[in-house]
Amino acid sequence: MPHSPSRLLVSDQAPLAPEILQQFSQHAERLQIASPDDVPLNGEAMLLVLTPEQAEALLEHLRPGLPMGPQALAIVVWRADPQQPLNGALLDHPLVVGVLDQSCPADTVYATLRSGLTCLHRSDESGAAQMLEHVLDIGRALASEKDLDTLLDLILTHARELTNADGASIYTKDSNGKLYFRLWQNYSTDARSNAQQTLVGDYSIAGYVARMGELVTVDDAYAIPESAPYRFSPAVDSSIGYRTRSMLTVPLKNKADDVVGVLQLINRKDRADIFLKTPKDVVRHVLPFDELSRSVALALSGQAGVAIENTILYSDIECLFEGFIRASVQAIEARDPTTAGHSFRVADLTGKLAQAVDRSDQRDLRDVLFTHDQFTELRYAALLHDFGKVGVREDVLVKAKKLYAHQLEIVQQRFKYARASIARDAYRRLLNLQEQQQLRPEELTARRREIEGMLAQESERLDGFWEIVLRMNEPTISRELTSGDLNTVAEYTFPDDSGTETALLQSFEFAHLTLAKGNLNIEERAQIESHVNHTFSFLSLIPWTKSLSGLPEIAYAHHEKLDGSGYPRGLSGPEIPVQSKIMTIADIYDALTARDRPYKSSVPMEKALNILHAEADAGQIDPVLLTVFVESRAYLSSS
Repeated sequence: MPHSPSRLLVSDQAPLAPEILQQFSQHAERLQIASPDDVPLNGEAMLLVLTPEQAEALLEHLRPGLPMGPQALAIVVWRADPQQPLNGALLDHPLVVGVLDQSCPADTVYATLRSGLTCLHRSDESGAAQMLEHVLDIGRALASEKDLDTLLDLILTHARELTNADGASIYTKDSNGKLYFRLWQNYSTDARSNAQQTLVGDYSIAGYVARMGELVTVDDAYAIPESAPYRFSPAVDSSIGYRTRSMLTVPLKNKADDVVGVLQLINRKDRADIFLKTPKDVVRHVLPFDELSRSVALALSGQAGVAIENTILYSDIECLFEGFIRASVQAIEARDPTTAGHSFRVADLTGKLAQAVDRSDQRDLRDVLFTHDQFTELRYAALLHDFGKVGVREDVLVKAKKLYAHQLEIVQQRFKYARASIARDAYRRLLNLQEQQQLRPEELTARRREIEGMLAQESERLDGFWEIVLRMNEPTISRELTSGDLNTVAEYTFPDDSGTETALLQSFEFAHLTLAKGNLNIEERAQIESHVNHTFSFLSLIPWTKSLSGLPEIAYAHHEKLDGSGYPRGLSGPEIPVQSKIMTIADIYDALTARDRPYKSSVPMEKALNILHAEADAGQIDPVLLTVFVESRAYLSSS
């Protein structure tokens, strides 16, 4: 990295012999110093020859925290009277490298100044090496940042720090090559802009640099020649009451040397802590951007350009992956349209509860904190928690009632067959009686009316039985005692074509209709519960990144219960990840309140929370997490 040569600045009150100064003619100059502000502390390495009074005033002026130290400045004290006593603190100061007076031989004066400049030169080289290492450290920090807006803000902060710039702006190109203003910082106005995208003109300074791919240095933004191929717009200065003077605009390039953005530095200051509040401040403290500033900015821009491209690429990959996950979820839910949206709602509820837990001051949750990556991991796990339903038989997956539609239709046909069989049997007996007894017309009519009355009663009875079947076919969300009326239906028989008594309900139909909870029998429930194993198997096949490596395990445990009664592994409380416990609450709540389930009615919010509290009281779900869920009103996020 280039460095500026060390300068020798001699106070006009230090009468060094002209022949000595001529030996340092390339780097030596006289300086009138009325106050410490007259010393150009611009970051360049310099050796100062000052009177004791000037040296003490300057050292007092150099307060801690300024970007000026022993590696950039050295002082030789010139006293007019060899007998003049000097302050011990002045002699002991690390910036003071020698004391001269008129009694010193010319060789002593030359050797002292040459020694001071050599020391500065070595310090300057060491400082340049340290600056390069600092730039590399910054580059490594930029490479680790994956959020684009945070990255851009870091670039501005480090660029200002490295070059002593008062302000900085950054621009990025979109996929079509259009340049947009994104962020800016300004020390004097203590202002930072929020992330934005404003199209930039081709003939602005930034637009020119982006188009040509070359660095532009401007010493005075208000004195740009008319012949220059770019223009400065004072609109921002006018809007914030600021004065831009020196500017350094560098292209940000990727590894292929393509421009991906532009970094613009504004007003290089002689001291980092100076506020540029007035035009006089600007004239007094703003310096042009020198060779060292340009080298540092170019070194940083190379790191920043690659980091920006990598971050945009990372963002594109994240968007692609997000789209793949959403498409996968929609494909799975398409197999069961009645639950469409469930996974997205669970992800939303899970995210809200996780954020509430992360902020919670509950004693049992103080150590539960999530990083950005862990929030992402949990959201993806929630989106994919039912992914394994692709391995569940479709008829079981979409089953809406206790009996399948075709099974209920068979029962209905059996009821019709019963009506017809009862009528046929009654009229056959009447015919047999007529053949045997040759009934008179009035007796035949009376018997027929008896049969019609009996058939009407049986029909009404069968209608009642059918209502019982329909009612019992509706699933329940909690364990309820089944109606004893169904036993009456099951005990009812009718004569078939051969005269054999046949039941209205077969044994498996009766078993299904008397399910105390839900709409699935043991085999079907095992089929549904197998989706968790399928989910884990499928998700384990995906080569997740390190930050998402826990995703399969989180999804695997979302049906486990604290008391070990859950499935598929029967884990107990300590074995269940806290992320899975959070998702369990979200999953149950949405299943209870969803309006799109044909096998049950939507449960009101209050009843759903009561059911959750009952499960917490039974030791099945985490009561502390449920308290946060209720108190944070995270459940209101469900659409």
